[in-house]
Amino acid sequence: MTKPYHWFCLMGAIVFEVAGTTVMKMAQGWSFAHAALLGLALMWLAIGLSYYMLAKATTGLPVGVAFAFWEGLGLTLITLCSVALLGESMTLKRALGLACVLAGALLVHHGTGHGKEDKNDGIHPAARPTSAAGSMHSQSRAGGDA
Repeated sequence: MTKPYHWFCLMGAIVFEVAGTTVMKMAQGWSFAHAALLGLALMWLAIGLSYYMLAKATTGLPVGVAFAFWEGLGLTLITLCSVALLGESMTLKRALGLACVLAGALLVHHGTGHGKEDKNDGIHPAARPTSAAGSMHSQSRAGGDA
């Protein structure tokens, strides 16, 4: 079942992705000792946290929806950061592209069925792990019939 927690994790994943990508570019202009190494370390840490939070988000959100928002909002925010922090320009084509990306993420979200969930545990049947005990029970039953 989707809870605010899953959306919070997705927003965290997006923020870490944007931070990691932005610091990667900003570190190229740093002039202190080991600046490039620090930039890479910060980028890898942020990207790792982004994937961790994305994985948490997909425990309650459909994977396609989570990925569409992660990529769509991430791309939009990275572009806005590049304009605000790195002096890149915002062109009409860029703005239209971002609008299309965001519209696509919304269409994926609204077009995705959330499947039927078992009322007992809230886990989608396809995501539920198989039980070793259930497998052993099936085997003993098959062996007992012979």
